[in-house]
Amino acid sequence: MGDMIRPLALLPLVLVACRPDRTGTSPDSGPVSADSGVPGTVAWQRTLAPLSTTMTGPRGHRLARAIVHLHSSWSHDACDGQPLDDDGRPRTDCLADLRRGLCEAGIEHAFLSDHPAHFATSTWEEAPLAQPGDTRLPDDAGRVLEIPCDSGGVVRWYPGVEDELMPVALDRHVPGDAEQRDWQYNQSDAAAIEAFTEAGATVWLAHTEGRDPDLLASLVAQGLRGVEVFNLHAAFSPTIRADDLGLDPADWLAEIVPFTSDEGTGEPDLFVLGVLTPQIPSEERWDALQALAPDDRVIAATFGTDAHQNVMPVALRDGERGDSYRRMLRWASQWLWLEPGTEGDLDAAEQALSAGRFQVVFEVLGTPEGFDFHLEDAAGTIHEMGSVVDGDALPATLTVTCPTLWAGSPRGTTPPEITATVYRDGEPWQQGCGSFPVDTPGSYRVRIDIVPWHLDPFLGDDPEPWLHDYPWVYGNPIRVRAAR
Repeated sequence: MGDMIRPLALLPLVLVACRPDRTGTSPDSGPVSADSGVPGTVAWQRTLAPLSTTMTGPRGHRLARAIVHLHSSWSHDACDGQPLDDDGRPRTDCLADLRRGLCEAGIEHAFLSDHPAHFATSTWEEAPLAQPGDTRLPDDAGRVLEIPCDSGGVVRWYPGVEDELMPVALDRHVPGDAEQRDWQYNQSDAAAIEAFTEAGATVWLAHTEGRDPDLLASLVAQGLRGVEVFNLHAAFSPTIRADDLGLDPADWLAEIVPFTSDEGTGEPDLFVLGVLTPQIPSEERWDALQALAPDDRVIAATFGTDAHQNVMPVALRDGERGDSYRRMLRWASQWLWLEPGTEGDLDAAEQALSAGRFQVVFEVLGTPEGFDFHLEDAAGTIHEMGSVVDGDALPATLTVTCPTLWAGSPRGTTPPEITATVYRDGEPWQQGCGSFPVDTPGSYRVRIDIVPWHLDPFLGDDPEPWLHDYPWVYGNPIRVRAAR
């Protein structure tokens, strides 16, 4: 994230230079407070309760928030570029920020993706950065770390790596000493995918926006399971915005002043709206890969949080640094659909991720409730997101249920505007929610967009520029292959 650090190091100066000349604010401007007394409103919430305590998914699925692509003190560029202490050990203060952020954002499954330097130097016993009170599962050398939260919930931590590839949920290190592991974690060929898979990982790829389509196609043929449809580093990075996303490199720096300056009245957590636009190159690459996937799978897509706590070491009005783990983890996540009856299964979350049985949710825009996306074939069998359906099962019915804004989600008095687009093979196919007949093979997915009128009270003195469409939910594909 080095290209991001340089412009953001100037952010405090930018904020001062761009501050509006205000002598005061109107009494009805700014965020709705917890004691505002305005009927029908809900105050902004910096924390989220675990999904398992607030709602259930369709057909008995358990919902759980998951983060994929996240860096701890094992990554060389985390923690303001100083992840290790004077003794060469991972810094516990930065680690404490991460652990607290996971708990406060209601994350239940954290798929870490540390860089080979310094993750490759760890022993497997050290890899999860266990602290007193944690539990290794299924045993003391287990592949999953369970972290207790002060709120009473738990976070499950899965070690993984990000370099050219992103193998997550490793069961063990790849073979060899630290130098050999470092070399292997930097590889991106068929042998690397095989080595990562043998080590128990689900192999993903980060930063879809800058990848060569031919390389992606070859990786899919070799066993790649998923890519990113959105990456936060890419969203903020001037270089990536200009070179890979076709966006203005740094227009967002001035636009976010209402949320980040001392005189601003917008909710600081909402400054991410300045970069929250669909990353079309990533969507296009994701769609193109579906036709290249092996017959038995879809290529799933995740939101890449890519948090390092290393780019914005300045406190905003809420007293928290702009790039805090808590803030970035609060913005968006994967909502895994865990199979009914798998409460004690350590593999349930990784299985849902690998299968593509989840939705991406930009929860900074509000918590959705009631979303569903499934296909019912001619025999009445239900196929969930991530399924591959044989063409012999046609005709079928594809059902999209639009989510509503959960009652406990922050809001003013005006409801949001919610729209849905169903894509077939990357092209818009249907608009709106409902049931649609399917008689043609293809890859079907849905994107739910939202105009967040309900966030008006949190958008500062001039909310109008922020009241437009944003991506809210990405459903993973259901693939109907040609009849055999």
